[in-house]
Amino acid sequence: VMDWKIDPAHSSVDFSVRYLVSTVHARFTGLRGPVVLSDTTEDGKPELLGFDATFDTDSFGSGNSARDQHIKSADFLDTAAHPEATVRVVSLVKDVVDRYLMTVELTLHGHTRTVDLVADTAGPVEDAFGVLRVGATATGRLRRSDFGVAGYQGFISDDIAFTVNVQAVPASVPDDQLPPAA
Repeated sequence: VMDWKIDPAHSSVDFSVRYLVSTVHARFTGLRGPVVLSDTTEDGKPELLGFDATFDTDSFGSGNSARDQHIKSADFLDTAAHPEATVRVVSLVKDVVDRYLMTVELTLHGHTRTVDLVADTAGPVEDAFGVLRVGATATGRLRRSDFGVAGYQGFISDDIAFTVNVQAVPASVPDDQLPPAA
């Protein structure tokens, strides 16, 4: 088993939601936490065994500061009362090469629910700075009302497209030696 960690500069939790007649995209940044991989298999690639990501809810951004402040307010995420959120893998089954069926526990807005995702993995590859990297992009859907975020029904869809992007480096790489976001 190989111990890795999430590279915060290259990882995010993304959402998209229908608002009236268009789709709004947003993201949480600064994910941190452990990633567990198997030892290298016969094809030279490790298999994803799980991850446990924590992120600050105040990192929410949609590209519109007025909207972001409203989403961070008690009307929606209430980031003052719920400053952190987590995504933790609780079940993982390899589906086909480089793809997994995954169930995660998402804790957001003080509520913990399971969400089923499909994850595509990549790597390991060495970046331009000589740091080995692996990645996973896990996608699925959730209902915001399941997390106590039910305001503005009829204007904002309850159905949310949800993506977790995790890029990981060996746990032995010091944080101050991680390359900047590119």
